[in-house]
Amino acid sequence: MLAAMIRIVLLACLAVASGCKSKTKAPDQGPTANEPAKPKPVEPAKPAGTPPPTGEVPVLRWTDSDGELLLASGVGNKLEGPCGLSGTISTTEVELGSGTKQTWTQIERTGNKFSLPRLDWVIEVSPEGTVTHKRGGTETQLGVVKGIDGDDKKLAWFGALVIAAPLIQHKVGIESLDGKAKLYVQGAADLRAWDVRSETGERIAHKLRDDPRPVFATKAPFDQSKVTVSRDAGKTYFVDVQRDDDALKAAFTGDRSTVIEQDGGVLALQDDKKKLKPFARLTGRAACRAHDHAVTALLWVYLGTDGLTKRLATAGPTK
Repeated sequence: MLAAMIRIVLLACLAVASGCKSKTKAPDQGPTANEPAKPKPVEPAKPAGTPPPTGEVPVLRWTDSDGELLLASGVGNKLEGPCGLSGTISTTEVELGSGTKQTWTQIERTGNKFSLPRLDWVIEVSPEGTVTHKRGGTETQLGVVKGIDGDDKKLAWFGALVIAAPLIQHKVGIESLDGKAKLYVQGAADLRAWDVRSETGERIAHKLRDDPRPVFATKAPFDQSKVTVSRDAGKTYFVDVQRDDDALKAAFTGDRSTVIEQDGGVLALQDDKKKLKPFARLTGRAACRAHDHAVTALLWVYLGTDGLTKRLATAGPTK
């Protein structure tokens, strides 16, 4: 999966490309009688990008470290993404999601390595199809691509997937049952990195790919570092809390609480007797691994800002 960082550097590249305007230069008057001629500086060659490939779109399938689909091509000009997202691909452009088109031949390829002009990251594809993101001395595995099979022409098309991946933007929401509290998680590709915001766009918390837990921009009356939300098999989530002070004991009902995702996206707290008490619902949820991560993130932030006790106070009756 690609991290949100790739989307940021892509946008940075475009900003550089569009923001550089030529300035009118005074004509060269040449050296004076007392000054030797100075050699003119040699300007670096401008990146040529990748020439448009030829032939039909090859059958490529790029999956993340869990084997979940990131991008796939090869059915005509269709580009398939995760969670039902789709788009199109041509020899010069990719389009995914909301209709935003992006030229992909701006990417540079040297053998099995892909990069963008003036940026310090490289995506490398091994002969076995392993995809690795390299920046400085840090390497991050980005899954596996199948279908290249040592064919240089097919490898050229992978550049389109590198550009298309940051265009994958999920938006999954959580809201209170009365609709008064709403949060949305956004992120690219596999949602291992994400950003949670309020309905008005205020950032509540975010998590980078290598972060062990989210960073909260909105503080709570309790220690947020002592709250952890994880996903069990299926649609079961655990809320673990180190309740070692009065603030945490007041905000959470126990050291471990179980949340069940019901049909229709309703989230309910399950007690020891297996009774369920609904307290929130999901919006925009699809049945895919990326959205499993999204629900975990939303629960973590939803409960990590107000606590479970407060969220349950306005919930519906126990079922």
